[in-house]
Amino acid sequence: MAIAIPEADRLAAALAKRMGRTTFTARELADELVASDSPAELLTALEDALARAAEADETEPLDEALWGSAPGEHELADIRRTAQQAQQEALGLVLADALTRQQAAELLGISPQAVSKRHAAGSLVALARGREQHFPAWQFHEGATLPGLAEVIAAYPGGALSLSTWATTPNPDLEGRSPERTLTRRGGVEQVLAAIEAITAAAW
Repeated sequence: MAIAIPEADRLAAALAKRMGRTTFTARELADELVASDSPAELLTALEDALARAAEADETEPLDEALWGSAPGEHELADIRRTAQQAQQEALGLVLADALTRQQAAELLGISPQAVSKRHAAGSLVALARGREQHFPAWQFHEGATLPGLAEVIAAYPGGALSLSTWATTPNPDLEGRSPERTLTRRGGVEQVLAAIEAITAAAW
């Protein structure tokens, strides 16, 4: 299969920035799609790049030593299904104990409008389901938001779903504690921000 060099360069740069290196296997790409908030975006980028290359009718060959064999239609379809299923499972786990805007307002002792303002300002994360916003429970602690929450939201490189999954998962950089739990401890904000800096640096 042929691919236009400008398209390959743009796609390679985008994937290298996201994944932290310039060479990876098809399995590693599939793992990244599963972990993504929007796995369809990466698949769409791949498909768009290949489509534009075909339209350009250029003949530079794809470097299979770097990229491996080009995935077929069935492989792309399988990856898409796996990624979407994993995303739905992660979303279900996060939403299981999420709070509605009204519940978040009651917990924090503020109005629903104030909750919306905090979300808009980036000091709360929420996941939309239809017209409703649902606020993952991990970000609340003892009738308030976690210490340093706004800083963590601002620093984290992913979206609300991946942040929620990351925040509730034991982290080796935090002595096996989850970021959520670490934020409740003395010095925890600095430790969590350092862990975010580490994963952000690994993406470059």
